Amino acid sequence: MEVSKKSFVSLCLSLCLVVSLISGLFASPADAKTVRVAVIASLSGDVTVKKGGGSKSYDAYESMSLNQGDTVYTGSGSSVTLNLSSGDADVTLGENAEINVSDLNSSDGNKKSKLKVWAGSMWVKVKSLAGSNDEFEVETPTAVMGVRGTQFFVSVDPKTGAIKMAVGAGKVSASTVTTGTDNEQHTTITYLYPTQQIELDSRDETDDLALKVDFLDLEDFVAQASPEVIKAFILNKAEIDKENDEFIEKKKQELSQGIVTEDGNLVIKSLEELNKVQQNFDNLVGNIAKKALSENKIDKSDMDKVINEANKKIALDNRKLDLGKVKELDKTAGVDPEKEKAKQEQLKKLEAAKLKNKLEREKKEAELKKQLEAMLKLLEEQNKKQLEAVKAAEEKAKQDALKNLNQTTTGNQPQTNPGSGGSDSGSGNPGSGNPGGGDPGTPPAPVPAVSLQAAMAGTSDTPNKYNLDILMSNFKDTKNIYAVEVHLLYGDNTFYSDDMPFINGSIFGRDSSTNYADYIKEYEGTEQKELVYTVTNFGNAGNIDVKDSQKLITIPLRGFGQQAISVGKIVIVRKDGTSVQTIPFSETSIEPVTLNIDMGV
Repeated sequence: MEVSKKSFVSLCLSLCLVVSLISGLFASPADAKTVRVAVIASLSGDVTVKKGGGSKSYDAYESMSLNQGDTVYTGSGSSVTLNLSSGDADVTLGENAEINVSDLNSSDGNKKSKLKVWAGSMWVKVKSLAGSNDEFEVETPTAVMGVRGTQFFVSVDPKTGAIKMAVGAGKVSASTVTTGTDNEQHTTITYLYPTQQIELDSRDETDDLALKVDFLDLEDFVAQASPEVIKAFILNKAEIDKENDEFIEKKKQELSQGIVTEDGNLVIKSLEELNKVQQNFDNLVGNIAKKALSENKIDKSDMDKVINEANKKIALDNRKLDLGKVKELDKTAGVDPEKEKAKQEQLKKLEAAKLKNKLEREKKEAELKKQLEAMLKLLEEQNKKQLEAVKAAEEKAKQDALKNLNQTTTGNQPQTNPGSGGSDSGSGNPGSGNPGGGDPGTPPAPVPAVSLQAAMAGTSDTPNKYNLDILMSNFKDTKNIYAVEVHLLYGDNTFYSDDMPFINGSIFGRDSSTNYADYIKEYEGTEQKELVYTVTNFGNAGNIDVKDSQKLITIPLRGFGQQAISVGKIVIVRKDGTSVQTIPFSETSIEPVTLNIDMGV
């Protein structure tokens, strides 16, 4: 998979309002969810979203819904937490990250979730998947991580595509797919447990991924993970301990039945070995916190707050996080000494082969560079000769022109007329008068309102066509608007089609040279449909004053029988200095529209 280098949005003022272009159905009356979505649970700093198939990025905001195909970017010093599909998973992205919501499908009761990570670091908490066929994957340029219910860390180098994955709880699979000399695809897979990590520079680095599994490098982990990702790790200590306790209890039962664990990356043959593994599990979060504190990744004040917050969710005092009682991790836990020795020998051979390939590649690159320099030198010489020929031709033309000029009569000398025109036209001060005038009795302030209005628009050929207008009024002063997102709900006997384009109203429907963007799409649910329409300014455009009643949009619809259309959700946002803010507005105050449609048959 080719990795393209992305540029991230700077910390300067990003005056784009983010629009949640697509969303599932929300609280009553929209209980029938149409699609599985991800929601921005929290964010800080510069976070932008590019909608699937779109070309522009928009500022994100809390509760913004994301759908399959959307991409999230974080800038320097920024972070965002996503909640996938009503709590199936929580994902915390650190700074300078890029993640794509690749798949959020459901079929036959089975859920499939896939995230593609192109850059940055993130912490993933996946709840136990209910169905045996449910899938949750995190894909990187180098490998794919598959889980059923666990917590783990992933970081991706945006320049090279190299990845690092570390496990905090549960069991995570790491797999790569390569194409062999036989043009057949080959999948290699290994499994990781808490306190273990894997680093891969490329998909074809090795046929045995278990060779790349190693004990967690605390210093490297803290260096790569952003502060917000480390905080997410610590805040989830209660859930991490619970999942790891279940794993330890299962292994105790297996040992009592004479069953030993000899996974390629984990060996437990006795209760003594299991106790060493358990001690590592219990002290993993504490060691991460201590290292982050000692490396100044998180300052003491913030660390104390995070630890206090994490401890609130831990019932037993002896399980609460206390950095003064944290024990060092034992790198020998769960490791077979003989197998580890053989593994290290294989790793040496692998590293030697990598070094050899690197040297051969550098040698070829040096030869190509030498050839290129020779070609550039030859080209430079040719260009020099051409330039000398051009200069000679220009000099000859100049001499011919001077000769012709001397043969003419008195030449035309340019006349200079400085004129007196520099007269001062004055300051031109149009006056600073007070346009406000007096207060004629303080009339009541107009109340912002949104309403729906429908009218038949059919012909003899399309008797079932009608237009739905969304009207807005009195959004002025501190309630002027930067963007609007409307979710309309209706039954199966109503539909919107792409061959009937919507018509911008007078609010955002300006000349084509003005920067604004809009979007409309219909989603089908099991009980009703949802039409999502969004329109926004972006760039340097400002808020819009809506005086009296003005049309936001006209949406052409078709239907039969009685048509009942209501507003399931509406978000109205304005730009305020360096930020964007949502204007509170109750969609329950908007009267539904009902009308009867005659099919004419």
